[in-house]
Amino acid sequence: MPSLYHSVPLDEEQQNLNGLHEKGTWRPLGLDRHVISTTASSFQKHWVWLVHAMLLSVSMTLFALSFCAKTTSPSDPGFLSQIATYSPLFPAVKYELQKFPLAPVMKDSPYAGYGPDVDRAWDAIANDNADIMITEEERIKLGLSPDSLRIQDPKTGKWGYRAGVEVFHQLHCLNLLRQVVYKDEYYGRKDLGGDVGDAEGIEDLLGHVDHCIEAIRENLMCQGDVGVFTFKLFPELADQGIEGEWPDFSINHMCRNFDSIKKWNNDHAAAWDHNA
Repeated sequence: MPSLYHSVPLDEEQQNLNGLHEKGTWRPLGLDRHVISTTASSFQKHWVWLVHAMLLSVSMTLFALSFCAKTTSPSDPGFLSQIATYSPLFPAVKYELQKFPLAPVMKDSPYAGYGPDVDRAWDAIANDNADIMITEEERIKLGLSPDSLRIQDPKTGKWGYRAGVEVFHQLHCLNLLRQVVYKDEYYGRKDLGGDVGDAEGIEDLLGHVDHCIEAIRENLMCQGDVGVFTFKLFPELADQGIEGEWPDFSINHMCRNFDSIKKWNNDHAAAWDHNA
C-alpha cells in the first residue's frame, strides 16, 4: 500500500541551507564580512575600556588598603581585637618602644632587694590598685562564668561583677616571690602584712608560691617574647673580677604603657556591696 505521506523539502528551506555554505566555508546566513568586522572592532574597543576600568579599580583598592595600614594605630580597638582577647581596658592601651635597662648584675633598680623603699616601689605597681566592676555585657564578651560574684555600686546603684586586671595579679605574684627570697625579712612579720607576713605556716606560704610560679609561667609562655639578645664583655664586671661574656639584655621591646593602664584601672575603681 503506497504511503499517504511524503517528506517534501520546501524550496525556501533548501535555498536557506544552500546559502549557509559558500565555496565550502560555513557562513552565518544574512551576515556579510563588513558587519562582522564592525562588530569585532566595537567589541575590541569596549574590551579595552573594561580592562582599564578593572585596573583602575584594583589600583584604588590597593591605595585604600595602604592608606588604612599607615593610619591605623596598634592601639586602635579594631586593631587590638585582631591580636588580643577582648578587654574593657582597650581604650587605655598605648604602645611605645622601650629598652630594658637590665644589667647582668642588678644594683640600681628600685625593685631589687628589700626594705621600706623597695616595698613602697612594689606596692605602687602591684598592690595599690583597686578592683573594678564589669557589666553583664562585658562579662559575656569576656567569656566569664555567670556564677561570678555580683556586686552593686552604692554610688550608682548599678549591678555588675567584681573584676581585677591580670597584670596587677602577676606583679603581686612576682612581689611575693621577692619576699620569699628575703624570707628572713618578711616571714611572720604581721606588722608588714602581705601574703608572706600573714602566712599561716610554711605550707600555706609554699602553696601560694606554687600558685604564683604557675601564674607567671603561664603568662610568659603565652606572651612568648621573641626579642633577641647578644653576648658581650662588660668592663665593669671585669673590674669586679667577673670574667667572660654575659648576655646583653638591653634590647628594644614594644610595650604597653603601664601608667596608662594603671590610671584607667584606678579611674574605674568601684566600691561595692556584695549580693547576698
